[in-house]
Amino acid sequence: MNFEKEKKKYEKRYEEETRELLVLTGEYVGGAGSVGNGIWSPSADILGYVDLKTGETEEKEGGLSWLAREEDKDGWIYCLEDLTIYHITCRKIKSGEVMKNAPEQFFNQFLLTGVVERNVSNPQLSAVLEKYKEIVTLEDGDCGTFILDRHFNWFESALDWLGEECQVNLECDEDKGLTAEKALAHFKQIYRNLKEWDEKFRRFAAEKLAESACEWQDDASDEEGEEAPVITEEIFAQRIKICEFSIDAEGDYEVYYNDDDMFFGHVIIIDGSVDGEMEDAYIAG
Repeated sequence: MNFEKEKKKYEKRYEEETRELLVLTGEYVGGAGSVGNGIWSPSADILGYVDLKTGETEEKEGGLSWLAREEDKDGWIYCLEDLTIYHITCRKIKSGEVMKNAPEQFFNQFLLTGVVERNVSNPQLSAVLEKYKEIVTLEDGDCGTFILDRHFNWFESALDWLGEECQVNLECDEDKGLTAEKALAHFKQIYRNLKEWDEKFRRFAAEKLAESACEWQDDASDEEGEEAPVITEEIFAQRIKICEFSIDAEGDYEVYYNDDDMFFGHVIIIDGSVDGEMEDAYIAG
């Protein structure tokens, strides 16, 4: 794959006009997706920006991205850091490249073309940063304290799940909202009857995946010349271990169980709805 050819193709998604912005990076900086054959697309989320041409401050989330080669992995060319203000040159994504109903941050994507200055002082973006750092909590008498994770737009807490620690995520009631009362109410329907729900989750996952787990173990045993362990539905249900639970304002949930190495480290995910049925169980990761 030719880098310059791929770069030109990549840049066609962005407007021709080069803009100068002050941007405040978020916490997720330095990741990169593989384009193929040693070409990568690094990215950094942003919490807001100032257009230096108009002087307008936009307290809107978005992102920066660009292309890099394999040899650029150390810092991905620009060596950006999180929660830092930069003076950059960039090009905004064309509106036609974004789905009409996409969240607002997808319309605030920029192709990073240069870093002019680092660690810039700007009162407007400094105020955005201070607001972002504020700790927002959701208190509940039964479940305790949840803390807002602004990036994921959910409140999270580590709760006791029948003797195991489980991260519970409550999606905010509205996009970038500051409460998750609806998701909390749905979650409490489950938490009040946790033993019953946990048994249903385990049984459903076992019905869906125990046979597949046997096949995975059989294949591994054939390669190693050893006898595969017996995995019945009952044994499967007993072996999996809760690790995470997420629920949204409509009561749709995802339950995550560790696989006890039956799928060699994959996580087991169960989808469903509080007021409906469990829909699917599958492995990921």
